[in-house]
Amino acid sequence: MAAQYFDSPENWFNKSNNKTKKSSGAGGGKTRRVSRPSKAPQAKTTNVAKGVNASSSSSKPQAMVKISGSSKGGNKAQAHLDYIGRKGEVELENEQGEKFKGKDQKELIKAWQAMGMHDDHKTGKKREALHIVFSMPQGTNPDGLKSAVKNTVEEEFAGHKYFIAQHKDTDNPHCHVLLCATDDRGARLNPRKQDLHNYRVAFVEKLAEQGIEATASRRIHRMEVKHGKDQGIYHRDKREGREPKPPQVSPSSFTNIKKAFNEVKKSYKEYQSKLPDKDIQLKLDINKMIRDREKEVKKLVSKDKKKDLDHGSSR
Repeated sequence: MAAQYFDSPENWFNKSNNKTKKSSGAGGGKTRRVSRPSKAPQAKTTNVAKGVNASSSSSKPQAMVKISGSSKGGNKAQAHLDYIGRKGEVELENEQGEKFKGKDQKELIKAWQAMGMHDDHKTGKKREALHIVFSMPQGTNPDGLKSAVKNTVEEEFAGHKYFIAQHKDTDNPHCHVLLCATDDRGARLNPRKQDLHNYRVAFVEKLAEQGIEATASRRIHRMEVKHGKDQGIYHRDKREGREPKPPQVSPSSFTNIKKAFNEVKKSYKEYQSKLPDKDIQLKLDINKMIRDREKEVKKLVSKDKKKDLDHGSSR
């Protein structure tokens, strides 16, 4: 199955940018997600405007939520805890508000194992714990960020045990959350892609309560190509002083990128043609965004072609 670099255009252009419906099998937590498809032209126009604004450098910062890893046993869950707690140097806080530092962090997962968590990651058959990262750009108030993360986790994962650690030694302030996949009712959490978007939207709401502006627009809004980097590689490069390099994209992925880009471009153009004359600035902004994104995709394609030529000449 081909990798998805954009969300489906239809899913965005035909719906409002609220929380999506909780995915089948997500389970666990407090459910308050709403899906209300709208066919009203003004709703579509609003979404197009959000997409164009989100592509601008002057737009609100993007709130990021990602599942960085998972464990199928208590031993790996403890390893995750050692990492986010920096082996006792960074304070951990649980769902009860209790705080742990130093040696107190060493055997915290034993309480989860006593409740039935499998011991060994290698022999485990299901995810027992999730490692989730909540991040915001440089300059974000760290206290407000942590409060927003705690409030998001309490609401979205009610009944689940968890530990939160805040890291302030990177450019982007962020919080790590180690979440027990099974809640106190025995329900299991199995988040999907659309659930991650729900978490981002909830995070933005909680940031707003702390006076922090953010947005949770999808990449489809911004017509951006996905440039993710594995967290382990990022920290290794930083530790060893390596220059950051964008992840390599295979030729087949480039084909998917161009195909998806053309679909999104077509959708934007269709909505642009239906906009009233008074929205002339939005029409101009759409043209500018499409030009900018075309340049980005062409750069990626030209780099790929150059790499192939260099590889061929070395044979």
